[in-house]
Amino acid sequence: MVYKFVTTIVRVFLHIRFKIKIEGKENIPSGSAILAMNHTSNFDAPMVGVHTPRKMFIMGKEELFKNKFFAWLIHELGCFPIKRGQADIKSLKHTLRLLKTGNLFSIFIEGTRSKTGEMQEAKKGIGFIVAKSNAPVVPTFIYGAKNGWFKPAGIIFGPPLTFEEGLGHEEIANKIAEEIKKLNPERELS
Repeated sequence: MVYKFVTTIVRVFLHIRFKIKIEGKENIPSGSAILAMNHTSNFDAPMVGVHTPRKMFIMGKEELFKNKFFAWLIHELGCFPIKRGQADIKSLKHTLRLLKTGNLFSIFIEGTRSKTGEMQEAKKGIGFIVAKSNAPVVPTFIYGAKNGWFKPAGIIFGPPLTFEEGLGHEEIANKIAEEIKKLNPERELS
């Protein structure tokens, strides 16, 4: 009930704030899947979360969980804490359990927001999660979330990717990053 109520309010607010365009929603599988996303704004997670066909689970920096009410609220919305800058085994195990039970998990593959808007290097954690879960990865490009009121913003969900066994975590992470970059509607076509 909390989830439905809050996501409805957030969706209405975001559609007032931005001119939102969603592409490729049909690329999100019905079973377990990973939405691998770029990250430029605090609006990114809510924007994606309210436009997925089912509840999305996402890691959030542990600092977000200091206020008890806010911690409860974001937990209800599918967010769980991660300790950044280290291998957080507890969060990784939780992620793998979510995927094993058919859930939709999302992750900002850069680990933090890009201040310039350019994608930063992907963290190896996404490669680890993909290798351990064998879940399909939906490259997801978010744009315009740093723009002002009534400006264009949107999400492009690319076709799902699968990876063969034996690829290294860094190699998987880099391939996912390249696929996300290809979705950028402003990229220069060569």
